Amino acid sequence: MSLPPPPPGPLPLRRRRRRPTLLGLCTEGLYRVSGNKTDQDNIQKQFDQDHSINLVSMEVTVNAVAGALKAFFADLPDPLIPYSLHPELLEAAKIPDKTERLHALKEIVKKFHPVNYDVFRYVITHLNRVSQQNKINLMTADNLSICFWPTLMRPDFENREFLSTTKIHQSVVETFIQQCQFFFYNGEIVETTNTVAPPPPSNPGQLVEPMVPLQLPPPLQPQLIQPQLQTDPLGII
Repeated sequence: MSLPPPPPGPLPLRRRRRRPTLLGLCTEGLYRVSGNKTDQDNIQKQFDQDHSINLVSMEVTVNAVAGALKAFFADLPDPLIPYSLHPELLEAAKIPDKTERLHALKEIVKKFHPVNYDVFRYVITHLNRVSQQNKINLMTADNLSICFWPTLMRPDFENREFLSTTKIHQSVVETFIQQCQFFFYNGEIVETTNTVAPPPPSNPGQLVEPMVPLQLPPPLQPQLIQPQLQTDPLGII
């Protein structure tokens, strides 16, 4: 079953995501293979200075753009998944019955700040689409959750007690990716199987897809995800 069209998210985020979506959905190791750090920093810098720049002229790779997107969430003042809801999410993830567990998680997600909720839905929808191409890109929901949960939840890795719950944190994000339709589109619960994560690509240098002309959107602003809401916080047009 295919997902409905991606939900509207903050306009800059929608456009920032466009390159990984249009060009890199089938790129091996998307979000796992690191892009050039200098390119990632340059993308962010150029975004802040001039949103009309062209990615082709920058000669950046899909992986560099994907890395810049992850860096955006890492740079937010607070994680996309609010700290205040982490305890509830972790407790819900321990519920033995699958149906009860998913319904509990769904109720907790509804407690997200409206802006966080819309952006989270948008990101999870994108990651679900990436996972649907896992036979080509080798990025299962498990792999993607490993890549994204530290960024989306941003835990305290120096806390020894936390180290014993890392797998639960990952499983929460993995569940959201797998059950995207259920959580955000009133879909049915899908049956999932525990898949073994594919090995890393043997030659990351061959992962880059051909470049095509593409204009960069306006710069991302972390301030879009803040407790203070304005009349149109999402900037949807």
